[in-house]
Amino acid sequence: MADTQNFRTAFRGFHRQDVVQYIEMINNRHNAQVAQLNTQLQTAREELAQFTAAPAQDNGLQAQLDAALARIEELEAQLASAPVKTNDELEAYRRAERAERLAKERAEQLTAQINGVLAEATTRMESVSDELTDAVDNLSAKLATSKQELRSAVDALYAIRPQED
Repeated sequence: MADTQNFRTAFRGFHRQDVVQYIEMINNRHNAQVAQLNTQLQTAREELAQFTAAPAQDNGLQAQLDAALARIEELEAQLASAPVKTNDELEAYRRAERAERLAKERAEQLTAQINGVLAEATTRMESVSDELTDAVDNLSAKLATSKQELRSAVDALYAIRPQED
């Protein structure tokens, strides 16, 4: 099939309505082709009936009869092969739809797993943050105490230092 169809993309594949419209278009085209082939076949049969009813007086008529018979065989062969093409396209669409459904289910499973991992990581990070905050607060308190003790020691050293007159 020489037709190319560009489907709009959707969140996890192609836009479903575009695909359905494309399949309907192909199906309608196929039905029109079958109808046309049936019409041509009927016309060829009518021509055959006309040629077989009239006596073959001329070689030109015999050649036309042979051509009409060949055309009938060709049209019957095309008509016989046409339904298989549509069924193959519909089966391909069904397979694509199944694959899309399985992909959606797998994506939902992965999303649930990722959300679980993110929740666990968030809980751990909050716990570590609380522990670090407590440690920093404790360290700040000890540092303040150490500064105060250092100032007291400096003051004590100034207090016992001899005075120069």
